[in-house]
Amino acid sequence: MSQAADLSLPVTGQIRASPLLQQRINALRARHVLVALLTGVAMAVVVSLELLALAMFADWWLDLPWAARLVSLVAQLAVLGYILLRFVAAPLMRQPDDDELALMVERARPEFRSRLIVSLQLTRPAAVPAGSSVSLVGALVEETESLARPGDFTQIVPTDRLKKFGILAVLIPLMAGMGFAAGHETCAVLLQRIFLSTVPVPRKTRIIVPEGDRVVGRGDTVRLEAFVQGIIPSQGKVEVKFRSRRGQEFPLEQNRDNKSNFARTLENVQDDFTYRFSLGDGLSPTFHVKAIPRPTVANIECRQEFPAYVGQPPQGRSLGDLSLLAGSVLKLKVTATKDLQSAAVQLAGVDSYIAMEGSPSNPREWTSQFSIPAKGLTGFQIQMLDTEKMESRDSAVYRVDVLPDKVPTVRILKPDRKEELVTRVATVPVQFEARDDFAIARITLHYKVDKLNEGAEKKIELDLEDQLPRQIRPTYLWNIGSISPDLSEGHLIEYWLTVEDNNDVTGPGIGSSDHQMAKVVSQEQKRDDLLSRAGDYLGSISDVASDQEKLNKSLGQIIKAKAGIP
Repeated sequence: MSQAADLSLPVTGQIRASPLLQQRINALRARHVLVALLTGVAMAVVVSLELLALAMFADWWLDLPWAARLVSLVAQLAVLGYILLRFVAAPLMRQPDDDELALMVERARPEFRSRLIVSLQLTRPAAVPAGSSVSLVGALVEETESLARPGDFTQIVPTDRLKKFGILAVLIPLMAGMGFAAGHETCAVLLQRIFLSTVPVPRKTRIIVPEGDRVVGRGDTVRLEAFVQGIIPSQGKVEVKFRSRRGQEFPLEQNRDNKSNFARTLENVQDDFTYRFSLGDGLSPTFHVKAIPRPTVANIECRQEFPAYVGQPPQGRSLGDLSLLAGSVLKLKVTATKDLQSAAVQLAGVDSYIAMEGSPSNPREWTSQFSIPAKGLTGFQIQMLDTEKMESRDSAVYRVDVLPDKVPTVRILKPDRKEELVTRVATVPVQFEARDDFAIARITLHYKVDKLNEGAEKKIELDLEDQLPRQIRPTYLWNIGSISPDLSEGHLIEYWLTVEDNNDVTGPGIGSSDHQMAKVVSQEQKRDDLLSRAGDYLGSISDVASDQEKLNKSLGQIIKAKAGIP
């Protein structure tokens, strides 16, 4: 470099780049990048494991909430990303050029005294200007090669940081693996929590809450219950914080039959609250209880539809007067205090549920209907489920009194004697009275003869002339002579009447009269019976006349005494 005057000599040829120097520079670059990459990876392993261990310890110690664990995870990922970007990606993407590497070598080996960087720069195409001395440049390159040949440029790359972080990158994972193996259950759970799992922090006393967050009805009694695993403490507490007042702590009651069960009952809950259990070294997550009003009945409209055979129009009924005819249909229109998801009618006494149908335009209006059975039904209540999954509870039971369709009645007026004497050709006038609360559909005369057809029962249906009367008092002329086979003296006829109503829903109802007897006798015996009965009637008339005369005399004497007449 001291022979600067030679640079003005004419150019005699082109200087070729030194393969030796370029090879040494390329090897140095590869070594520099490799050391930087390995150092960055080791640094990332060490720092990430340390941050992970620190976060796991902090979570175990403080039971960090989910939000805090999220911030911690984001911070760890940010640090890891910075290390990878700064110490791994950057050296790989921005590798040092030849000049930077030459300066690095000259700083490490002062004997080059700028020869290396100049040799690299002057051997590049068009680096030597016209008129400069090529031989001088060539001599410089040869001298630089002679200085570079015995040494190894890669040795100048510092590896102290790589060794330090490399040792740590081996020891720390080894220690972490041993610690994880020793406390596998605890570490596994803490690791899950680092990645935002909601599993509780592992403790010697592990708390299990079967019903955590829940929705209850306003005014309900709420039982807060927890079970423990591991070391079972003798006592514990539950921290309760209502939305409208300060937090409170309540001691827990241990179940005598199950020592792992602890609970506390809160009565008449009127507001939302949060709670969490503290048992031994265990602390449960914080749970939320939401208190909302239960759906109730605001109004019920009742309408009774009578059975068709009654012939009455539908009728509105009040809840206090549900005396309903069996076979009727009761239609309900229920208005709730809240929007409902579903509703049903529960029938009391017959253990039956009937689904209700909601109104498309109003989710609070629901309708249903059910038939009134002849027996069993005592009332009904409305069960509701609102859109917040809250059920109605302790609903009112509306009483229903079932009125049965009364059985029709019939009694024989004539013959008035229980046993009547008849001849084989007699016509017996049978007068009777039949009644029903709605309509009579059929009247039948039944009879059987003791010595004919083994006493088989026979029937004669009476003609009602296509009428359905509620009350009837006719006389049927019964032709005894029409009985087949012919009767003979001494036969005994048992006869009675039955009446059937028009109930085609729960009936029909059938009423029966008393059984009466008719004995077949000769005409002489019948004549004697009539004379005897006529004598009885005449005697009765004579007795009545005598009694009347005595009453008249007594009345006359009373009148005279009061008037003072002697």
